[in-house]
Amino acid sequence: MLSNLFDKKGSPESSTIFKDQVYLTTAGKITTCLQLAKVNPDCIFIAWFAETAATFEKFFTYYNIDRTRIILANENDAHLLQSHQRVFLEHYPLNAKELLLVKDWQLTGISVFSSMDEPLFKHFGSDKMVLLIKLLGFKESEAIEHSYVTESIIKGQNKIAVKVLVDQPAYSQAEWMTKNIGGQITTLSSFSNNSLQR
Repeated sequence: MLSNLFDKKGSPESSTIFKDQVYLTTAGKITTCLQLAKVNPDCIFIAWFAETAATFEKFFTYYNIDRTRIILANENDAHLLQSHQRVFLEHYPLNAKELLLVKDWQLTGISVFSSMDEPLFKHFGSDKMVLLIKLLGFKESEAIEHSYVTESIIKGQNKIAVKVLVDQPAYSQAEWMTKNIGGQITTLSSFSNNSLQR
C-alpha cells in the first residue's frame, strides 16, 4: 500500500530540483503557508490551478496577508521572482510541465507543499495511507519530508503522463484529473475560514 506513493527503492536519476513537504490535510498545509507568509515577507506562493490560488487568496485576505503574493504558475515572471523565495502550493500532475517552468530558474530544493487529501495523492490511494501515518504519530501540522517522497511523487507523475495524450487545462487539480485520466472530482470549495483557527 505505502509503495503506491512513498516507494523507498530510490532512483539514481532522482531530481533534486524540488523538495516536497507533504501534509496529511489541506488544513495543515494552509496553516503552514500562513505561518511562512507571516515570518517571510519575501516568500511568493505559486499555484498551478486557479481554484488553489483562489482558496489561498481567501485565507491570506482573512489573515491580513497580501494576497498578491499568490500567483498562478502560467502567469509568473521569472525576472520579478528572482529576489523571492518560491514555494509551490501543489504539484502539477505532469512532472515534465513542472520541469519546463523552472528550467531557467537555476535553483534546487524548490519547496512544494502538498497534502494527502489532494486528488493527485488520492489517485494513488492516500486515503488508506493517512490512517497508518496517523498511527505513526504524525499531526496535521507536521510535514512528511524525504527524498524518497519526492522520488515517489515523480514516479507517480510519470505513470499519469503515460495515460495523457493531450494535456487538457482545468480550473482545479480535481477537474484536471477527471478530464485527463478520468479521476473523481474532489474540490477545495468546501474549505472556509472556519476550517482554521486564528
